Amino acid sequence: MLFTTMGDKSKPAVLFFPAMGVTGASSESVAKCLQDRYFCILPTATVYCAGQTYRSKQDEVRQVEAFLQAQGVPKLALVVASSIGADLGLAFLTATRLPVEHVFFDGGQFAQIGKGTRRIMVPFLYLAIKSLYWSRGGTLKKIMWCDDKSIKPYFIAAGKALT
Repeated sequence: MLFTTMGDKSKPAVLFFPAMGVTGASSESVAKCLQDRYFCILPTATVYCAGQTYRSKQDEVRQVEAFLQAQGVPKLALVVASSIGADLGLAFLTATRLPVEHVFFDGGQFAQIGKGTRRIMVPFLYLAIKSLYWSRGGTLKKIMWCDDKSIKPYFIAAGKALT
């Protein structure tokens, strides 16, 4: 994983888990508004980090825990998770020993997806995200049913790093 932080470590900590297909940078606009009062932590999942290998959800949680410990974070004021990021957020919450004061999950995907469905979905999602990179965001409207130019850079960065 890669971690970006904004704000002062001595302030209460806010941990973001971004949606699928985007990097931690997708939360920067919110973190910029909070950085004067909070220490914002924006991880990017290993699958979107060039040269890194995704091993498991538990390994991602372990990496977040190790980062928080290295930063000296004693507790979290807030955990924010969007879309499929809420799945990782929930795994984090069930594994962590850190106190967490508040949680906000937006559109979490908590369904247990079977192996057969994953075999169909994974290649499709890989091609969808890669096509956003290859087209420099030109296929965003066709794939995501939106045409928000402000999010294109995040999908392009994720597609570039996706292996």
